Amino acid sequence: MRSIVVGAGGASGPLALAWALADARATGADLVLCHAHPPVPAPAVDAGSDSAPAGLHDPALARLVADIRAGLGGHRVTLRLAPGNPGDLILTEAGHADLVVVGPPGRSAPGRRETTHRVVAHATVPVVVARSRTGAAPGPFAGHVVVGVDGSAPSRAALEFGFREAALHHRPLAAVHVTADRREDYWFDDVMLSAHFAAEPAGLDLLAGETERLHHQRPDVAVKRAVFAGRPADGLLRAGAGAALLCLGDRGRSWPARALLGSVTDRAVDCADAPVAVVR
Repeated sequence: MRSIVVGAGGASGPLALAWALADARATGADLVLCHAHPPVPAPAVDAGSDSAPAGLHDPALARLVADIRAGLGGHRVTLRLAPGNPGDLILTEAGHADLVVVGPPGRSAPGRRETTHRVVAHATVPVVVARSRTGAAPGPFAGHVVVGVDGSAPSRAALEFGFREAALHHRPLAAVHVTADRREDYWFDDVMLSAHFAAEPAGLDLLAGETERLHHQRPDVAVKRAVFAGRPADGLLRAGAGAALLCLGDRGRSWPARALLGSVTDRAVDCADAPVAVVR
């Protein structure tokens, strides 16, 4: 990757920064830190300039930026300050980036929730919604990169992103297909050659076909294939409980129509007990 855009402001900013920093170290990407602030009185601040002192708006952010620059290299970290809506700033910068990282939506903070969902809905590059564990019981793929697979173009994009993340951070990958045709969950471990089902479900053929090329390209990634029962959102949330990352493909839909109609990705962004990557 060349650059990662991060929503650095607010209470969830440190979560997003920690995720983006780990990927920047693994890939060599530059970081673009975005922070929207209330309008300030004269003398005016050059909104798009690094010379604008972050401490003028958020002393804690200024210290955090200084620490990141010291660890990553100042030439690889750009700070973008602007008054107004954080979603506008993040989406503007996302047009020149390879990845966007934002914090989780806050149910008690409507503005933060709208920003996260708006960025997920409109960004044309993958968006990671970083979050900490909720303490819920982990699922069978705790610590894995879990990818929702349904054979569509968006899910293939999510699978490619998931393989890259698994390889970068040396994690196993679980490819999960959810179907209402089953009453129980099944999975197969390619490394241990161990099966966790009585009769092989048909969805495993789909998963084998979808993962074969990418697994051949990245043979160092341990792969598990799983068919989960139920509705897509329910099955994926169950599979992703405690995961290192839950990757989902997204067909896109305008905001606020998504908020009214809902989607699998929006439910995962709101409810998953794992960071979520949404890949267009």
